[in-house]
Amino acid sequence: MKYLGLFLIFYSVFLEANIAKTEHAQIKIIGSKNIITEPGVIELGYQFNFTPGWHTYWINPGDSGGPPVFEFDELADWNIENNLWPGPQKIEYPPLMTFGYVDEVVFPFRLEIKNLKDQETEITAKFLVCDDICVPEEATLLLKLKNQILNIEERSEILEKWKNLVPIRAPPDTEIKFSNGTYTVTSPLISENSQFFPFDENTMDISSKQNPRKGSLNFSVFENFDSKLQGVISTENGFIEIEKIPDPVVTSEENTFAEIDKVEIEKIADPVVRNDVGITLLTAIFFAFLGGLILNLMPCVLPVIALKALSLVKSSAESNSSVSLNAGAYVFGVIATFMLIAFTLVSLKNAGELIGWGYQLQSPFVVTILATLIFFIGIVLVSDLNLGSSLGRLEKYVDGSGPLNSFLTGTLSVVVASPCTAPFMGAALGFALIQPDLYSYSVFFFLALGFASPYFLIALFPKLVNLLPKPGKWMQSIKQLFGFMMFGAAIWLIWVLANQVDANSLLLVLVGWFSVSFIVWLNVIKFRLAVLASLLILFGWSYQLANWEFQTKDVSIGETTTTWSIEKEKKLKENGESYFINFTAAWCITCKVNERVAFTDKVFSKFKNKNITYLKADWTNRNDEIASQIEKYNRSGIPLYIFWDKKLDEPLVLNEILTESYLMEVVDEY
Repeated sequence: MKYLGLFLIFYSVFLEANIAKTEHAQIKIIGSKNIITEPGVIELGYQFNFTPGWHTYWINPGDSGGPPVFEFDELADWNIENNLWPGPQKIEYPPLMTFGYVDEVVFPFRLEIKNLKDQETEITAKFLVCDDICVPEEATLLLKLKNQILNIEERSEILEKWKNLVPIRAPPDTEIKFSNGTYTVTSPLISENSQFFPFDENTMDISSKQNPRKGSLNFSVFENFDSKLQGVISTENGFIEIEKIPDPVVTSEENTFAEIDKVEIEKIADPVVRNDVGITLLTAIFFAFLGGLILNLMPCVLPVIALKALSLVKSSAESNSSVSLNAGAYVFGVIATFMLIAFTLVSLKNAGELIGWGYQLQSPFVVTILATLIFFIGIVLVSDLNLGSSLGRLEKYVDGSGPLNSFLTGTLSVVVASPCTAPFMGAALGFALIQPDLYSYSVFFFLALGFASPYFLIALFPKLVNLLPKPGKWMQSIKQLFGFMMFGAAIWLIWVLANQVDANSLLLVLVGWFSVSFIVWLNVIKFRLAVLASLLILFGWSYQLANWEFQTKDVSIGETTTTWSIEKEKKLKENGESYFINFTAAWCITCKVNERVAFTDKVFSKFKNKNITYLKADWTNRNDEIASQIEKYNRSGIPLYIFWDKKLDEPLVLNEILTESYLMEVVDEY
């Protein structure tokens, strides 16, 4: 009877799902889910399906027509936001030109539900639907929440498709120039088929010919048009929105706009799929898998996964099924943790945050926790600590054979890997974090699969474990060696922290390390109340840490280095002066290796001889300006190296792994 009741509830809601029909259209509200479990913002859409060949209009309809209007009563517990406008298509009726949507369209909008009590409202849609004639039509939809079920149709793929056609912000390097009544817009997203659609009908003759080509678009405006230029441009992958505020500068030859164009873009919806990022989805997936595989060799990760490998050797003495079970649990732990990280990053991205891989290390609190965790693991490995029978040995987590232990080891491996970026990861994650959510999750999944692939193979072919060394006394020595590797990683994180905070904050972290060491000693001497004392010490330090205000400090750079800023970069470019930008951070291992290996005196001498300005953009601490520039180059993390010369149309993005010879070759080419 319980299941019958649930069925009847769903059936009744389905019947109430509002579908309004007019003579030439069918309208309904769609969304990703109709079961509402908690208050919050829900993404929905007004879906129109027209009689084949008929159409309705965009916010600027063109030479005739009018945009749809949605009217509704405000509710105290609901907030219905204004609908968004997907980019239009041209609909020609010579000599007239209109902008709109043929056959179908979805206008996305957001509904904020402040509580889950039953409520409803009516939404009236008024619109023109046209073919050879235009007919004004009207339909009323009932939006209703009952028993935490919203009477909408679940059509997530259709909604996502039209959300991706809502204009997004143009790249920061988009330039808009004006000369002799003609605008020129340059952007890497513009193609040979691009068109400009103005918001204001008084901007231009929309029937006039536009001149698109790869990377730029020219169009003329009315002679008396002197207002702000606003509109959207179609690309092969969606639409971008531009806005240009006139700032006339009079020269002896012509009236121009200021050389520094102000391009203000408002992000309206989720990013569209961009193929202009330099790699395709399949390439990003391959890079993610390869980067994940290489991530296993990072100093703070290798000890944990190596000990797990040795524990599988022990498991092989039991049975092949035991090896497969433990290896599979490890793989599942890795994938689950990576996908949790992906969910966090994607959620922050959708909330408008500028984020990337490694961004968490900009938080001194996170660096403190990671450094202390890695230091603790090092002590346990060196001392072979026994934490008591009630807690078990930590060895059983990183060196044990139970499925739960293997799962936790997989989680621990990802956590200690989080400060690192392997080769190929930067391009893959840069692609992932500017794509729709499904693409982002796909890239992170293959990053996880690459990271876990050695154990995935062992899970499938357990006899592979026989290729590993047999257990023996040497394992104790190798564990201790791994412990010192963890100490090295912890010291590196302390150095990162020293670049971020003042001496008092650093002292608090070292007190934490002292406390951890003291706890280990209490357990080694088998102090009777060791567990209680350990918990009290940890509670005291954790409470202090949670309430501590880290005093951050400015990152210092070398005397011969120029600090990067957008203004400095633009000034160099305007003057035709070459520049090299090093996007780096104290917590980026690859960055520091590159700086030691590639940025030699010989390279800097070459920079000086060729009048190349070396700029350093340090992302050790949070900096939204740097983050936006990294995103501009379709990356989500560092290292990132940019070179520009007046012979180049666009700045050159260099490899993530540098050598002296590679840098010399790049510089000598221009």
